[in-house]
Amino acid sequence: MTENELKINIESIINEAKTDYYDGDIVVMDSLKNVPTTTNPCKLELLLIVYCTKGFFNCCINDTNQRIEAGNLMVCLPMTIVTTIKTSEDIELKILGLSSEALFRSLDLSKDFWNIVLYASNNYVITLDNERQTLLNRFYSLLQFKLTHKHGLFHKEIMHSLFQCAFFELAELLASYNDNKRYTGVIRQGDLLFRRYIELLAESGGLERSVKAYAEKLCITPKYLSSLCKKVSGKTALSWIHQFTIDAIIKRLKYSNMTIKEISDSMNFPNISFFGKFVKSQTGMSPSEYRKKMCSADNL
Repeated sequence: MTENELKINIESIINEAKTDYYDGDIVVMDSLKNVPTTTNPCKLELLLIVYCTKGFFNCCINDTNQRIEAGNLMVCLPMTIVTTIKTSEDIELKILGLSSEALFRSLDLSKDFWNIVLYASNNYVITLDNERQTLLNRFYSLLQFKLTHKHGLFHKEIMHSLFQCAFFELAELLASYNDNKRYTGVIRQGDLLFRRYIELLAESGGLERSVKAYAEKLCITPKYLSSLCKKVSGKTALSWIHQFTIDAIIKRLKYSNMTIKEISDSMNFPNISFFGKFVKSQTGMSPSEYRKKMCSADNL
């Protein structure tokens, strides 16, 4: 990251812009009017999908100039560099953002999806036919409907599921742009190793928390694994371990009747004190405080 490069993630968007919906992983917006302008390069730490319904805008993506017009879809993966955004006066957009953490942990990594992701990394703008435009508008209308009915026990989970469905439709669209339904470019060894690392984390479910253990399974050194993760995703190997671990803990806190000690034992922590310190380091609250907060939110 250069000295003047700005990081754009879910948190920074929430703090700086007007959004229609946000949580820790998803943000939905329908305008760039409230987004602060900057001449500095912006590094995305999220998946950004921008659908232009009217007008146009120009920008530079990874040093390539792009023009997005009505009926175009722009897809930017995490670690993309965006600069020089200029819009027409009549611009109308639909903007969806998904955190890189949610992207990697929620998708089926065992299929050809990674080939499609690699295709998207080199093809930022897609022209949608009328059928695809209708489908995207319907997905967005459904999201907007749910935004007006925000309360409910599983509201966040429903939003995530809707977003995931929309993204798989996007993946299907990207696949259709290839004759053989797969990306035919050269897949870097680093991308393959990172893919396998995320698969191992998903298989472990947060129970294995040693970078060394994963590095041994991948036949590389812990130092190389961490630098590889940083280069591909912007996060270290240990950060990814912590992400998968806290996700597994949160699910147990929210959806099970297990005691705090039972959750600690099920996650292979040496003792409840160490477990409590880990949860607080990741959430800012003790396990019992976090569980109480989630129960209060569900009752709103």
